[in-house]
Amino acid sequence: MPGDDGAGIYLSAPCAVVGESFQSPAEAAATGRLDADVARRCGYLRVATTVHAPVELAVRAAARTLGSAGAAGVDLTRLLHAWTYHQGHEFWSPAHYIAYHVGADRAVPLGLQQMCNGGAAAVELAARELRADPEQACTLVTTADRFCDPGFDRWGDQGLAYGDGATAVLVGRAPQGRSVRLLASASAAAPSYEGLHGGTGPFTATPQSALRPVTVRSTKKQYMERHPGADLLAVAGESMARLSATALDRAGVAPRDPRLVLVAPPRFAGPALESYRPVLEKATGAPLAQFGADTGHLGAGDAIANLAELLASDRISTGQVAVLVSAGGGLSWTVLVVERVT
Repeated sequence: MPGDDGAGIYLSAPCAVVGESFQSPAEAAATGRLDADVARRCGYLRVATTVHAPVELAVRAAARTLGSAGAAGVDLTRLLHAWTYHQGHEFWSPAHYIAYHVGADRAVPLGLQQMCNGGAAAVELAARELRADPEQACTLVTTADRFCDPGFDRWGDQGLAYGDGATAVLVGRAPQGRSVRLLASASAAAPSYEGLHGGTGPFTATPQSALRPVTVRSTKKQYMERHPGADLLAVAGESMARLSATALDRAGVAPRDPRLVLVAPPRFAGPALESYRPVLEKATGAPLAQFGADTGHLGAGDAIANLAELLASDRISTGQVAVLVSAGGGLSWTVLVVERVT
């Protein structure tokens, strides 16, 4: 998406709602879910867990965003909901559930499932639609995920731990509450890596998570055994760095611009985060911030959760710029360049 042409797009009142309970790596190791050495090195302090359906958390996040923005569900013309894993029912639209429960009766709810890049991709999609269609009013973007037993092993990935939570942000033509202006965005994908999360097993006719948990480490291992020359870290690092540079150029912000104060990557920790630090800091000239050590990776919600924390903690001041980096299976990446306005 090119830089602002005078028709500003704003991300307002971002909110994150995480699970009400937490589990530490040490606790996971004590129950045999995680190797003790991995627990010491993983970089996460704890991950959030919940007993609630993801969409219930999404409704809470949406209500908080609308309240903070001084808006109501009836003001929305679109509601985009992104997720990664099971939302509570098998044959059903979670986006419509959220719209109904926040009173968005005029909105068209749409579901977006682009793995963990879904939240940032939904923001970019909402911004593009607002620029293209003057009849569209504001769009609410929500995300929600719950990575629980018996279907999902939240500790079963390589360098990532998965936390439960939901996010929301209002995308519109005017700031409402704490807001940033979306200066530019850029996205890319590498479909040849789709097998990292699909594995090499046969296609199934019905969901299998009730029979065996999703363990991302296993599918990644299967992919690497079949593609021994693949270098995931190099591909992901290069893609995120290239997109960061592209988005900054579209925004008219040079690397090392004094307004550019930080880069917010996905909610990785430990070695997974450190592997991307050099390339992102070189591409932007800005320091890499860490978010999520006390929540875990929030599936599709990392970028919006990071924006919410940025504004709530005042780590970015009015007129300053930040780069939000998002990544997801498939593979795909989205970079958002934002400037704080209120």
